[in-house]
Amino acid sequence: MTTEYLAAPAADSSQNLAMLGYALLFASIFFAGFPALIAVVIAYSQRDAAPRMVGSHFDFQIRIFWVAFALSLAAAACGLAGVIGGLGEVIGMASITGLDRLDTVQIELQDITIGAKVIALLALALLLTFLSSLWLLCAPAVGFIRLASDRPMGDSPGP
Repeated sequence: MTTEYLAAPAADSSQNLAMLGYALLFASIFFAGFPALIAVVIAYSQRDAAPRMVGSHFDFQIRIFWVAFALSLAAAACGLAGVIGGLGEVIGMASITGLDRLDTVQIELQDITIGAKVIALLALALLLTFLSSLWLLCAPAVGFIRLASDRPMGDSPGP
């Protein structure tokens, strides 16, 4: 009887931490991903000590973090490549009259043509950013609903 009494607050505590993790993952969209770092640290530190049902939610939170991180990293790489490519085309069109006179750089905007590769990279960066945001909106919401319903994530057995 005493072990059941002591186990109940520990289960409630880990379930509350899992709910906090989902809230932090959701909030990371609005705060440049920093709350997601806190959520994944909590999930990594609590997943082994938590009951099986809550542990499956911590595993899911870790998965949410790494998928969003990979999508964001790919979006940043595409965006950076697109910006560098676009700047390369602008610099290629600039005419410098002398190296000691950088104030005489002239760029005729009507002569600049942005290539299809640059546009494709920037469009892909926007698409990946959208997918990352959508993932961080939907996945924590699904996990939170399942946790509030006392259901595990994935193929894990119930409580």
